[in-house]
Amino acid sequence: MKKILVLSTGDVNGAYEAMYKVAHIFKNMGHEVVMCVKSKTKTDDFIKPYIHIQHSPATKISSLTEKILRRIKSKFTNLQSEAAAKKKLTTDSKYSFLSKDEIAENINVDSLLKSVGFVPDYIFTGMTIGFLNSTDLLNIHKATQSKIYNITVDMNHFTGGCHFSWGCEGYMNSCDHCPAIPDESQKHVAKDNLEKKYQNSKHASFQIIAGSGLTLEQAKKSRIYRDQKVIYNINSLIDTQLLNDKNKSIAKSIFSLEEDNFYILTGAQNMDDPRKGFKYLIEALELLDQQLPEELKKKINLLVVSHSINKEFDRVTFKKQKIDYIKDYRLLSLLYQATDVFVNSSIEDSGPMMVSEALACGTPVVGFDTGILTNMVINDYNGYKAAMKDTQQLAEGIKKILELNKNEYAVFSKNAVQQVQEFSSYEYAKEIFTKILEIK
Repeated sequence: MKKILVLSTGDVNGAYEAMYKVAHIFKNMGHEVVMCVKSKTKTDDFIKPYIHIQHSPATKISSLTEKILRRIKSKFTNLQSEAAAKKKLTTDSKYSFLSKDEIAENINVDSLLKSVGFVPDYIFTGMTIGFLNSTDLLNIHKATQSKIYNITVDMNHFTGGCHFSWGCEGYMNSCDHCPAIPDESQKHVAKDNLEKKYQNSKHASFQIIAGSGLTLEQAKKSRIYRDQKVIYNINSLIDTQLLNDKNKSIAKSIFSLEEDNFYILTGAQNMDDPRKGFKYLIEALELLDQQLPEELKKKINLLVVSHSINKEFDRVTFKKQKIDYIKDYRLLSLLYQATDVFVNSSIEDSGPMMVSEALACGTPVVGFDTGILTNMVINDYNGYKAAMKDTQQLAEGIKKILELNKNEYAVFSKNAVQQVQEFSSYEYAKEIFTKILEIK
């Protein structure tokens, strides 16, 4: 039995939920597990919030001295002017440049270990923005000698600060011409961050685990992790006890959907996020509207799961319905099973998890060739991949699923489930984690 620490800023939604699943899998494997977070929401006992220890006056003086020394060191290593250093960093929001300072120390290691209650053998991290950075991880490693594995819920573990690169390849070398930072006098921040991440990684022998086919390929090319001999890919993490196709034959009736209608499911927390590419889905649906005969168009329904609907969806001529964002996985599973195809129009995404969730429920997926689609969706097997931003191909993929007869669709559905069982299930993840824990 190993002592395993999972680090994440939070424990609900998206990237944080992924790390919650990681913790659960290790617990089910029989290990002693603590998920330490900055903000605890769930009630699970194994989730513990980080609590900073209030030091004694003598210790405070020592800590203050260390802080002053760090600031002096930072000042001398920063080649930029004092005015530029004080200026607030301005970034292009689409890159989600959130990792702004890899030099700062954000937590106290003694406080962390006291919060956790043990000295970990292994540490697994996901999204830790606003909680800790690579320098904090190095400090934890120095104190514990634990093996550290970073999981790519997005690209941040190997970039100079962005979570999504939008085609920029700076992370492969030095990030010295960062497009996420418009101000020339501030571009050094990305370069400095990447260099610090690189040095911290080398000193503590960080390892990377991919969370999707896309981030696997990106990690292999990254300056920080391209020399890692084996990079495992856990392809989202799907609990097939909750998300499966066991009720697919009756799911439509549960939602009072017409058996002879064709239901397209799509969704995201924020439909205005340009990464999600909903304008391309709208264009694809407009092309589909032009190509299909009237009798087929009448049977098409678009179901959108989101907190709010983008006004652009008024352009969609097919029947459409908004569904409030679903947090209950049992209900979400039934919705996936009730629909005929899940369309993911993301153009810059490390996931999303909805792709693997839909496949697990026997629902074919159509989307652009990025994120989790890269290796989880196979043409003419369990869905279709379109070239990036090619709305004609996206429309054709939806049309191909629409035109499948009952038997052909059943094969696609079975293949979708099989793909998740083999490459995205908890059982698959257990195999990967077992291999990692056996590495000497």
